[in-house]
Amino acid sequence: MNQKTITYWLKAVIFAIGLLGLAFFGGATAYAFLFKPDYNELLPIYLRQNMVFIWITAAICYSILFFFNKIVKEIGNDNSFSMENVKNFKSMAVCGTLFIIEHVIQILIWLIKGETGLIQLSYDLLKIFVFIIFIILCVAMSKLVQHAYEIKQENELTI
Repeated sequence: MNQKTITYWLKAVIFAIGLLGLAFFGGATAYAFLFKPDYNELLPIYLRQNMVFIWITAAICYSILFFFNKIVKEIGNDNSFSMENVKNFKSMAVCGTLFIIEHVIQILIWLIKGETGLIQLSYDLLKIFVFIIFIILCVAMSKLVQHAYEIKQENELTI
């Protein structure tokens, strides 16, 4: 596969994930407020109580997609090993950190209100664990791309 083919596939993945996110976050909002007006059901109540967190999560997820799209553009320009990609991976790691902070705050609010359940807590702790791995991968990719960029610069100077 050449660079352009990889770029097209990655852009298709970004587009698909963006649509899935829109369906998920938009669907959760619609379900909570429009399609389920019965205010005694548990899921709509949970969604309404956590709507701010749901949309903060959406903003963080779309920010990650934005930075990944910038990486894909650099790949398409045959400039995979660039300082721009180093910055984009670091920005994705910052977004992952914000996600973790958001969920720790959410857990603390649940604990203060006394509304936390084992399923909610387990699910949020699992998301935090997954994003810790995500942050580690982003930082590792940032270091790897930076190292490759430095080697590329050295090679260009010797030629």
